[in-house]
Amino acid sequence: MNNLEERNQEGAKAEFGRILNKDLFLYLLDLEVKRARRYQNFLCLLLLKLRQLPRNDNGRYFQSCQQTLGNLLSREMRETDIIGSLGKDKLVAFLPYADASAGGCAKSRFESTLKYYDFESKGYEVTIDQICFPVNGADTIEIIKKALGAESS
Repeated sequence: MNNLEERNQEGAKAEFGRILNKDLFLYLLDLEVKRARRYQNFLCLLLLKLRQLPRNDNGRYFQSCQQTLGNLLSREMRETDIIGSLGKDKLVAFLPYADASAGGCAKSRFESTLKYYDFESKGYEVTIDQICFPVNGADTIEIIKKALGAESS
């Protein structure tokens, strides 16, 4: 492998490394929800789930699809947005100070970007749900419950 290929792979790993683990993400979410309540701000979550299609090859492409989705999310979101994981097949983009309308615009923009990537040929589909504070919950527990409910649908 030449030096340029190695640097490109390292860059891809660094982008993917920007995704926070579940515990750290939930901790930061709790802090931001408390801040939003105190200062009467909005915030929005975009939940992205890699859903396995029936004709999948036993998860053969799962890791590459997850990495591609994480890299796309890292490139498409603002620097102030927080990207985390809620499990093996669930990524979350936390958009501080974004109301339902701004969250909808971010969701639409990301869905447009996803059209250029063929997850379906690898046996996966990406679904995106939007959850907003205070519309969908008045505290962290309600927001998380709503997020978990959206994941199951």
